[in-house]
Amino acid sequence: MPEVVPIEIFNIARTTVNRSAVRKWLDFVGAEEFSIPPDGGISDPSLLIALAAKRCYKSFVPGLNPNVSKIREDYGEYLTNILKSGHGSVLEHSVFSFAIENISRVFTAEMNRHRAGWAISEGSLRFIRFDKSIPFWQPTSLTVQPGDDDDLRQRKEASMAVFIRAFSDQEQRYSELLDIWDMDEGSKNFMYKKKVTSCLRRIVGMGVATGGVWSGNVRALRHVITMRTSPAAEEEILHVFSRIAKMMRDAEPLLFGDFTRTPEGFWVPRYVKV
Repeated sequence: MPEVVPIEIFNIARTTVNRSAVRKWLDFVGAEEFSIPPDGGISDPSLLIALAAKRCYKSFVPGLNPNVSKIREDYGEYLTNILKSGHGSVLEHSVFSFAIENISRVFTAEMNRHRAGWAISEGSLRFIRFDKSIPFWQPTSLTVQPGDDDDLRQRKEASMAVFIRAFSDQEQRYSELLDIWDMDEGSKNFMYKKKVTSCLRRIVGMGVATGGVWSGNVRALRHVITMRTSPAAEEEILHVFSRIAKMMRDAEPLLFGDFTRTPEGFWVPRYVKV
């Protein structure tokens, strides 16, 4: 029986700031009076973006740049002004990494189009061999909801039954191919296994559950959340980035606090072109 699996998302890394090096840098450029916020005062990703933006105008302290007579002391106001003014390039300095598991090749085909600002390491079906199960995620469009009428509920349940049969057939055919090529024989070397696995993946559908790591800078993250949590988004990538949108708004309110969730479950930023 094919395994229906849930999508899981893990924010496994984010930008950190080396405060001692920052202090030396600020002293070097003549900003000795600039006070670096202590740990916990502001998140490191937000701090790095603020520092990069301040360097653009050399606006760490009044008078350091003769054209600057006053500065915004409040980081919330300062970062909001960056978003409002569209100074998006400085957002690229801070990066967040997500391990996303049990998404399908449908998701990765959509997501991997967003190369700009992203690093991608996707599970390789050339190397990863399936064993007894070819798992998949149940589309939200086929999940029975409390408000569904009898006709819609029956259509969803009938569709899921077809999904189960389709994945069961893939599992059976895949197993037959494993037997044909003696893949359980311990004497087979890795190169042999890789070649066979590369061939066998061709009968596995795009709905198979896979995973990987995606690292995106803040500007790229804001763009993808905006694009992929809209009413026009494909349902799986909408599911993933709706969850990421909430994660980012909770973790980084200075950088993502302008995103609001509509009653229909979509996410809309106040500042779109950043």
